[in-house]
Amino acid sequence: MKDKFKQLQAKNPRLVEIGAYLFFGVMTTLVNWVIYLTLTSILGLRQHAQGSASYTLITNVSQAVSWIISVLFAYATNRRFVFLSKTKKGQFFVEMWQFISSRALGYVLFDLLLFNVFLLFMADRPAKLIMNGFVIIFNYLASRYVVFRKGKQASKADETPPDLPR
Repeated sequence: MKDKFKQLQAKNPRLVEIGAYLFFGVMTTLVNWVIYLTLTSILGLRQHAQGSASYTLITNVSQAVSWIISVLFAYATNRRFVFLSKTKKGQFFVEMWQFISSRALGYVLFDLLLFNVFLLFMADRPAKLIMNGFVIIFNYLASRYVVFRKGKQASKADETPPDLPR
């Protein structure tokens, strides 16, 4: 089984990367949802009228806490198992900062703005579910093409220019 996986990875690394991203994305989403549902239950969300200030406050606090924990989980799994990052100590914090920054941008765009717009006309759970779809796509693109892009660690001196036509 391990040999077949290595053959698939050698043959089509992007497919393996996307599969790993989807798997760990589902795991990250589960972490996010479990924490969110636990907090909204502990804080008594259902005892408040939908659209009230207390309802909005509870959903946003629960959303923020679940986001922080799930981003830390996502960074660890994406770095190690999805994008196979090999950054060294000096670049580790740069990479982590890029990851958290891109997730923070996604948080502002989707978890705060879009989520609160959805809360105006639907309950919290369907709003969170729809918003999660947008977040997954945005996060993959940001991770793949900004944070964990291949070759970003190589210095300019190591790169050889392509042959120019004569």
